[in-house]
Amino acid sequence: MKIVIIWASRWFWKWLANFITKQNFKNIEIVLTWREEENLKQISKDLNCKYSLDNIASVKDADVVIFSVPISATEWIIKEVAPHIKPWAMVLDVTSIKKFPSITMEKYCDKSCLIVPTHPMFWPFVSSIAGQIIVLTPLNEEDKQDKRYQFLFNFLKNAWAKVMETMPVEHDKMMAVVQGLTHLNMFVFAETIKRLWVDIENSLEFVSPVYKIMLSSVARYMHQNPKLYWDIQMYNDEVLNVHKIYREVWHDFSTLVKAHNEEDFIKIIEWTKDYFWDNAIAWQKYTDKIIYMISRQVELLKNNINKEVKLKNIYDNREVFWVLISFENNIIKLDNREEYNIDEWEVIK
Repeated sequence: MKIVIIWASRWFWKWLANFITKQNFKNIEIVLTWREEENLKQISKDLNCKYSLDNIASVKDADVVIFSVPISATEWIIKEVAPHIKPWAMVLDVTSIKKFPSITMEKYCDKSCLIVPTHPMFWPFVSSIAGQIIVLTPLNEEDKQDKRYQFLFNFLKNAWAKVMETMPVEHDKMMAVVQGLTHLNMFVFAETIKRLWVDIENSLEFVSPVYKIMLSSVARYMHQNPKLYWDIQMYNDEVLNVHKIYREVWHDFSTLVKAHNEEDFIKIIEWTKDYFWDNAIAWQKYTDKIIYMISRQVELLKNNINKEVKLKNIYDNREVFWVLISFENNIIKLDNREEYNIDEWEVIK
């Protein structure tokens, strides 16, 4: 089997190639394409893959073609490459929007190709897909019975991924909220803090654990690629309606505060609470667990000063085992004269 990954989106492209090679499949040839030969040559060597600078030539005999490209480039790259994909190949894209990529792939691929628009909903620094959500959006119910699709579905399930199935249009409607609304809210929150010139470090001295979790989420989004966020807002045609409702809600609350209308302000929140009630207890437990785990890590450190502790890095699984000297301001100091940030290390013992 020959798998070709069409690149224009560096981080996920590299993660995807690395993930496939780690599966130790037999008789699998992975070919990576890119326009920068020097970097591509080194990355393909590191991953033990082949590489090509020619998208079209690379897909002519490929069994699986994966488009890993920015949303803004997806359509024109598919138009360029898809007509040259051989019949009966399986064709996927891994963008955050599914409607227009699915239409484009269906239009330009051979009718015998199996098209599976796919959305891995995680940042490509995770070491495993276990527990991660991957959305598959086959174009019709018949495609779900195809052996190629069933192989993909079962492979992901066996890797303990949480596989969701829906249609491309339904996916984009949900993503307009899950991504479009969430991102918009985070950016408005962050920009408001910036314009108020809030001293963020100082504010952390006053915050509750829940506020700190929210602020951490904001910082996480702000740290990532703004071009991706723009593409999600721009190319999902369901987003503008979400923006419209968001503006209306913001205006309603602001108007009530200006009018000192306590009754209606509380009434809206009570009505919304009823809407969320069925899931409220589960979400409360979810945040309780996060807060508990943070507190538990701190307790382990406080109770083991001058004792040996084991730390494990959450990104690369490195472990250190040494005497704990002190823990203050999130910094763990060990007797090896090294310092470790608790946000990057798990305290095992």
